[in-house]
Amino acid sequence: MVKLKMCGLWREEDIACANALMPDYIGFVFVKSLRQVSAEQAKHLKSLLHPQIQAVGVFVDMPLEQIIKLVESSVIDVVQLHDSHLCESEEIFAQREARIHFLQSRTKAPIFKAIAATSARAILLQEQSCADMLLLDNAKGGSGEQFAWEYIEQARAQGFRRDFFLAGGINASNLPKALSFKPYGIDLSKGLESNGQKDCQKMREITAAIKSWAGTPRF
Repeated sequence: MVKLKMCGLWREEDIACANALMPDYIGFVFVKSLRQVSAEQAKHLKSLLHPQIQAVGVFVDMPLEQIIKLVESSVIDVVQLHDSHLCESEEIFAQREARIHFLQSRTKAPIFKAIAATSARAILLQEQSCADMLLLDNAKGGSGEQFAWEYIEQARAQGFRRDFFLAGGINASNLPKALSFKPYGIDLSKGLESNGQKDCQKMREITAAIKSWAGTPRF
């Protein structure tokens, strides 16, 4: 079954809704944004989270020791690394891989590597990444904008075989199209919101749609 990640949760009621729906992952954003949480906020929210739901920490260029501290204190279970560079040259690729290697040497937490999927080549470059999972997103993560999903098929035609989460502008209306690319998982944030806040009804509808697509009973 396709995995579901609900990202950008920052209120107690968001956690309560997630606990009722049981997505595979939720995301805490430690990046300056409308959805940003502090370490203390995330610790409190994690204490309310169902233990079978994994908490993902979303980071952009945060010092690695701070990330490790959040893992060691059980605030997060998974590390999701974004990068401020929009274009990933071979040099930037090597630098990012070194950061992932360092984290893997210090913690057993799975590492998700977020990619700005600006072209088929940008996706294909990640085939040899040491990250546990790739997350394909637009160049402005969290913006709710969709990248050109045809890049995925173009990259596959050139040998891309990695599993990935698909993110960026996914909502109830385009979810069937997103699922047609057969991602390992779907990552939503803005598509779960109304007026800038998580909407439990939208969260419920997305969960039901994914379960229905997988051929399992709806909520």
